[in-house]
Parts: sequence; structure tokens; C-alpha cells
Amino acid sequence: MKWLLVPIALIYFSFHATAQKDNNYIVQFEKPYNIQFNTWLNDYNFKINPRQLSNDGKTIAVSPNISLQSGLSFGLKYVTLAFGVQVPGTNNNEKSFGRTNYFDFGFSYYQSFFGVDIYSRSFSGAYRIVGLDTLADVRPDTKIGSYGLNLFYNFNHKKFSYRSALSLAEFQKKSSGAFLLMSNIGNRTIDADSSLIPEKNDSSENYGVLESLQYLQLWHINIRPGYAYNFCFNDGKWFISPSAFVGAGWASYQIRNPQNSISGNSFEANAHIKISTGNNHPDYFWNFFLTYDIAINTFPSNMSVANESGSFGFNIGYRFKKLIPKIKWL
Repeated sequence: MKWLLVPIALIYFSFHATAQKDNNYIVQFEKPYNIQFNTWLNDYNFKINPRQLSNDGKTIAVSPNISLQSGLSFGLKYVTLAFGVQVPGTNNNEKSFGRTNYFDFGFSYYQSFFGVDIYSRSFSGAYRIVGLDTLADVRPDTKIGSYGLNLFYNFNHKKFSYRSALSLAEFQKKSSGAFLLMSNIGNRTIDADSSLIPEKNDSSENYGVLESLQYLQLWHINIRPGYAYNFCFNDGKWFISPSAFVGAGWASYQIRNPQNSISGNSFEANAHIKISTGNNHPDYFWNFFLTYDIAINTFPSNMSVANESGSFGFNIGYRFKKLIPKIKWL
């Protein structure tokens, strides 16, 4: 088994040998630690789509009653820890849309050529809208969860900094872009005590294997090639950073309804878009950001579900030269 260490070591050292940055484009901050305050408007939908070419009025959207979230992030060199919660009183009318308890946690690790995001989001309580209806059905029994990790690879790490674009933990002085490769591995779940589909529409003719859907779990893996660019102004202190990824993958699903449980495999198509703009100063930073994500999973007989989320927010942070002096790796 020792011979396996040779190619692993060669790959490791080749990465580090080629990971040297071009200092004309990218430099490190003297203050590598930071604390950030984040606040953002969030929108999330889980959609159950009937057979293709059928009545659009039968599309069902299940959504948590959330609006404004706030949280704190801590930057520890290459690591970022983030927590977010619902801001009380900012959601829609609870009498009409119900109440949602919400929790958000994130962990990030970025080097020059690769990065890892670990995320966990959970919603308890939701509301349902059918087709073009304007009235919502409150579903306090519904729980929605999304957990997983994103892996990134930067093909132009010498001149393009994804750490600068995403976490503002690095300084990119000149404009440059890169082709990126993202892989997403995770789990998405929706669970309710009774069918998420209204009784008047709930039939195999309309929804196939999704008929009387109470529970759906998707273990998924996908590949998303993409491109990102940092437009830098005033030697990098001001920036605009758009990025876009489009990909496909595979998911293993489990469906449960009052009659039985069904398992199988699903094709998945997905996209991720983000744009960020702001100021990246050696002592402080701030930015506005806009994100959009969608993943569509198909099932037999042209059925599909879609997980769709979007956010618009503001982030402000302050840098420190030393955070915990006695712990060297921090």
C-alpha cells in the first residue's frame, strides 16, 4: 500500500508548486482575520411539477415563511464560519402564511486553487400555493432541509482570486477571470404529515410517482463548470465579481406516501449565479451580493421537482492582525 503514497505526494507537491500567485495581481492582507455582520433577504421554493404539457395551474410551490435573515461570520485565514437566523417580525403575515423556524450554518475553506463549502439549512413550517392561486394553505407540519458540500477548482489561480470574490479574504489588484469547476454533493429533504398535493388534484394521472407525496429525500452529486471574473477598480479597492455555473448530475431518491415507499434514480440539472460588488480595504470591507440557485430533478413519466432559492444581502467586516495569539494555526 505504501506505493500509493508516491502519486499522492506528487500531486500534492505539484499543486503547491503551481499554486504560486502572481503578485502583480494577488496579494495577502497583513490582517488575515476578520469578523463580519451579514443581513440578507431570502426566498426559497420547493416546486412539485405535474406531467409536461399539462395544466400549469397544477404546479405546487411549498415555501418557508422567511424574509430577512442576519448572522455573523468569522474569518480565520483560510477558514470562514457563518451562522444565520431569521429576524423576528420580518416575515409575511403568520395568520395567512404560517410560522417558520429557520437555521443556517456554513463553513468554508479556500486556498488559491481549490475551495470547500459545507452548508446546512433547515426550515420547520411552511405554506403551499397551487398554480396561480393567491391564497396560501398553511402547512405547519412541513419540514425542509438542505445539507451538503461544494468543491471548487480554480484553473487560473495565479491571477484570479476566488477568496477575494467570495470571502474578501484576499486582495486582487487587477481585473482577471478564470474557468472554475464546482462539484456539489448533498442531501435535500421535504417531509410532511400528510400529502403536499391538494386532494382535488392528487392523482397518478397528474403527478405519477409523486402522487400523495409526503416525503422526498434526494442524495445527489453533480458537476458544474463555470466562469468567474473580478472587475477591479482603483487598484482593487473597488470590485464587481460575477460568476455563473451550469451543470448536471445524478440523484438517488426515496419517495413516501400513505400507500407505499418508492426508490430510484433521478437526472438532475442545476445552475448557480452570483454577483458581488463593494469595497475591499486592508482594514475593513463591505459588499452587496445577489445569488440564485436552482436544481431540477426528473422522475418517470415526465414528473419533476425543483428546489429554487435566491438572496440579496449586505455584508460588512473588520480585519484583525492577531486573533488568538497562543494558537499558531489560527
